[in-house]
Amino acid sequence: MKRLSTLIILLCISLLMLLTGCGRQSAVDSGAAPGSGRVIIDMAGRKVILPQKIEKVYPASPLECVLIYTLAPELLAGWGYHMAADQSGYILPEYRNLPVLAWTTRGSTSNAEEIMKMKPDVILTINDINDTTRQYADELERLTKIPVVLLDKELTKTEQAFVLAGKVLNREERAAKLAAYCRETLAMVTEKQPLLQGRTPVTVYYAEGRRGLETEPRGSWHAEIIEFVGGMNVADPGLPAGSIIGRSPVSMEQVLAWNPEVVLISYFRDGESSSYPAIMGEKSWQNVRAVKARQVYEIPTGPFNWFDRPPAVSRLIGIRWVANLLYPDVYPFDFRAEVKRFYALFYHYQLSEQELDDLAARAKRVE
Repeated sequence: MKRLSTLIILLCISLLMLLTGCGRQSAVDSGAAPGSGRVIIDMAGRKVILPQKIEKVYPASPLECVLIYTLAPELLAGWGYHMAADQSGYILPEYRNLPVLAWTTRGSTSNAEEIMKMKPDVILTINDINDTTRQYADELERLTKIPVVLLDKELTKTEQAFVLAGKVLNREERAAKLAAYCRETLAMVTEKQPLLQGRTPVTVYYAEGRRGLETEPRGSWHAEIIEFVGGMNVADPGLPAGSIIGRSPVSMEQVLAWNPEVVLISYFRDGESSSYPAIMGEKSWQNVRAVKARQVYEIPTGPFNWFDRPPAVSRLIGIRWVANLLYPDVYPFDFRAEVKRFYALFYHYQLSEQELDDLAARAKRVE
């Protein structure tokens, strides 16, 4: 009888050890680190341990602000810049007055203390994927003791960035809807590219600054939509940048020599006025082909720029818009219907007819 009792005890111990082992194996298989939170692999191949629940996300720059707002605005710690009144009107009221945060991009970790004061659960950064950015993310994580997730800034990786961000923020269902729009938009361009073969690309000048005499050269990610949809950015590669954020200064003589067919105008809404009146009104611009044909368009910026500054996920609607401006016979675009769809899906916002008129005022294609 005693031997039987001992045998039963041994069997129970063995069964308990087996069950414990299975549980431990399940944790590993599911990607979780027992007692340490969730484990994800970011787009740079870095292993990042996250808390089970995410309640606040620190955006490294304006790029991440836009992505977080589209995905989970309730988690956004703050904005990356002061938003103009005509931009914030498209933002849900409860998020319009979030604090303006210090940037942490371009390799600087000088704002580590400010980040720590905000007590975020994770820092999100969108950048090139290379050894330098990996090392920067690791260093920022070491200094702040806050997990840092690095996403790829490449335009064609936007879908994957949304999917991973959804996993990080526990918003996978929402992320899947946004990723599907990304996939649809990029596929539209890829599938129709063969229709442009044999055509001379439409030439485009990207005008920045108060007088329109600053730009981004070919190869700059600030203007990459032009080439992505099959256009030709007239600004030559190698133009010296005007600052650390680009904006190469050019002369009126250069613009006249380039003689673009289309001009796209962008400007910072915080303290900078549009060059549209100057380009359409000043005598020096009147011999430019785009001005003669009235193919000059101001890039919508509410709540986020459709093209650049920041070159964020808001460019998805910009891709459709620019493609139609350059090649209307190849890329049909129902301005009002598509813009309403995009704003509802990405910005949680139902546009009024007046707001659509405002967005279209200098942006809708002139036939």
